[in-house]
Amino acid sequence: MFWIVLLLILLGGSFYFYQRMVALEQEIRAEQEREKELQAQQVNQESAAAAPKKIEPALVGAAAENPATEMAENPILQCVCAHPGVVQADLYADVPQLNKKQAQQMIRELVDAGKIRRERLGSSFKLYLA
Repeated sequence: MFWIVLLLILLGGSFYFYQRMVALEQEIRAEQEREKELQAQQVNQESAAAAPKKIEPALVGAAAENPATEMAENPILQCVCAHPGVVQADLYADVPQLNKKQAQQMIRELVDAGKIRRERLGSSFKLYLA
């Protein structure tokens, strides 16, 4: 009887850890897919940046006022402005008011908005103003 209970516990634990590993693998694959999409967007943005753009006068005035107020409100933009080329992993310590997940989300939003750009550096990224 003891051996049967022990076997059931062992099987249950094995199943639990198998499920955890499958979930971890899915998270890793999703992260890799997002990085590929970001790289493709950066290539598209760089090729689009090479083409001349027309800027409407109304947008110029709004763009001139918005960066200063946004810079004051966004700690990540402040840090990237003060330290161009800061490593993303080191940036987390510079913004203690945000946890790592919040900082990552904010960086992704800034990259998508075209306010900062990221360059791959090992397992992290260097951040620059766009």
